[in-house]
Amino acid sequence: MSAPQRHKFGLQAWLPTIGLAAAFVFNTSEFLPVGLLPNIAESIGESVSKTGLIITVYAWVVSLLSLPLTIVTAKLERRKLLLWLIFIFALSHFLVLWADTFEKLMGARICVAVTHSVFWSIMTPLAARVAPFGRQSLGLAMVMGGTIVATVMGVPLGTRLGQIVGWQGAFFI
Repeated sequence: MSAPQRHKFGLQAWLPTIGLAAAFVFNTSEFLPVGLLPNIAESIGESVSKTGLIITVYAWVVSLLSLPLTIVTAKLERRKLLLWLIFIFALSHFLVLWADTFEKLMGARICVAVTHSVFWSIMTPLAARVAPFGRQSLGLAMVMGGTIVATVMGVPLGTRLGQIVGWQGAFFI
């Protein structure tokens, strides 16, 4: 007979779920170009309409690669995969600092989109799995709340930050 499983309580129990609030960062990054599009276009010497392709291509990459990449990564341990995704996500944003052409910026944004496509495929089950016992729905709601906060606060604050420190600085931060 095995001993009953002990459950964590308090802040320690919620730390993994709070960590999953990376949803805020992913979604802020996804939508941030919308607020900074004119700044980005001027900086790389392109029209706003052409520069807008960084948003369109990003969406297409996420939609087209989500299922295939989810299948390819299905056997990987989820926490390690999440850490790798966050590392590649951060590295891709670091590359934006040197994106002085449309092509370089598009390449960096495609890398971010690839991580984003896998991130959302593993995020919801992982959020439910790491939440405290009996609180899986609340853990999932916290992650989804990160999406809402990103849209309502992250993008406007990121846009303002981009106007102060430059669009590349906003992506880097």
